[in-house]
Amino acid sequence: MRVRFAPSPTGYIHIGNVRTAIINYLIAQKTGAVMVLRIEDTDMERSTVESEKSIMEDLKWLGIRWQEGPDVGGNHGPYRQSERFGIYREYTEKLLAQGDAYHCYCSQEELDAMRAEAESKGTAFTYNGKCRNLTPEQKKKLEAEGRRPTVRFRVPDGETVSFRDHIKGPVTFSSENIGGDFIIVRSDGTPIYNYIVTIDDTLMGITHVIRGEDHLSNTPKQILVARALGLNVPEYAHLALVLGPDRTKLSKRHGITSLNLYREEGYLPEALINYLAMLGWASDTGEEIIPIKDIIAQIDITNLAKSAAIFDFQKLKWMNGKHLRELPLDRATDLFTPFIAKAGYDVSDRKFIERIVSVVQVKCEVLSDIGRLAGIFMEDAPEPDDEAAAMLRSEEGRQVIEAAAALFAGEINAGNFAESLVNAVKDRTGLKGKKLFMPLRALITGRLQGPELDQALPVIGFERVSKRIERCRKTFC
Repeated sequence: MRVRFAPSPTGYIHIGNVRTAIINYLIAQKTGAVMVLRIEDTDMERSTVESEKSIMEDLKWLGIRWQEGPDVGGNHGPYRQSERFGIYREYTEKLLAQGDAYHCYCSQEELDAMRAEAESKGTAFTYNGKCRNLTPEQKKKLEAEGRRPTVRFRVPDGETVSFRDHIKGPVTFSSENIGGDFIIVRSDGTPIYNYIVTIDDTLMGITHVIRGEDHLSNTPKQILVARALGLNVPEYAHLALVLGPDRTKLSKRHGITSLNLYREEGYLPEALINYLAMLGWASDTGEEIIPIKDIIAQIDITNLAKSAAIFDFQKLKWMNGKHLRELPLDRATDLFTPFIAKAGYDVSDRKFIERIVSVVQVKCEVLSDIGRLAGIFMEDAPEPDDEAAAMLRSEEGRQVIEAAAALFAGEINAGNFAESLVNAVKDRTGLKGKKLFMPLRALITGRLQGPELDQALPVIGFERVSKRIERCRKTFC
């Protein structure tokens, strides 16, 4: 079994395409198949080396590996379509010689007029075959006018295209309903995706094409090309689409859709694989937080869902938080450290950073969350946020500040502050519950939400707590 993932390097990789890559990878791992990475860069104006590089880096960050591709080589290369034009030309000449393709001289204006006529009649546009049977003399005349022809595939009349999709089941198309003769080579000599993907899949030995169902309508065209060229037809599995919460195609207006942005936010590869694998697949046990090895053990090309999946951004964040909290402290520290540094804090003291992470790991859903929490431990006297400041101005707030200041001037010291401060303030003020803990949290951390005080106090340290009490006493009392 051989599968492939074939992105176009025209920008950052979209999360929907990432899901396709993940499913291909998981199925390959399950079956021991070879996974091929093919770069489909025939859009010469939009394709860039930078995009290709970023796509491969993002896939590798996810943990996806391929056995053949432009960066690792293999016996079925080249693996960039832009390097395979010579191969495509040979097959184009074969189709032309067989009469299965022909040169089309229709101008864009003529094609637009055909489309407008179809729209006025309320019918789908179908190329009318105007150039199907041009004589050599007619071709010469058109070329003399300066027209540069495209190459169209001659769709056979009255032919049925049937195949069994591993997800959709039996699928049948009539050659009369696929839009007429379709272009396979542009007028500038650049081949079209729908054409060359057929050639590439055969020459690269791809046995199973697992891709989004938006490609389902392309399949009959690709099968017809394969038949005309005498090429093998792979097996197909068309994945149900991933939609936004409003059940329209997932796009930027719904939220983050590029994998690189999830990396920057601090999502974990294992959480993304877990979530995206389950968009259209469910575990045998109904569990949602599943290690990758268990997903591989359970997933199968035949148990993928037929209906569209809704991308739930909040659920992904929740799932990421679950994975994040299960990380060993050492790895969590490695992952959090760059985000602490990005927030502008010194990360040279590994032991101190590890102590911070041990406290806040349970409070983070994504790694970047630590940027708003690090100051609690690393700033001498952080400015209280608006909610904390309002709490500190309240009657209970001033009581807590004055009690803490008196305690730090007397019985509280570096040796007992962490375990004694809360109860000592409680005894001195008579406050309890929220009226005690909310002002104390505001006083010590500068905010009303955050880590548990009994865990935070030893990490913040006596000197910093002392400075915060003094600052609040001067500001709010």
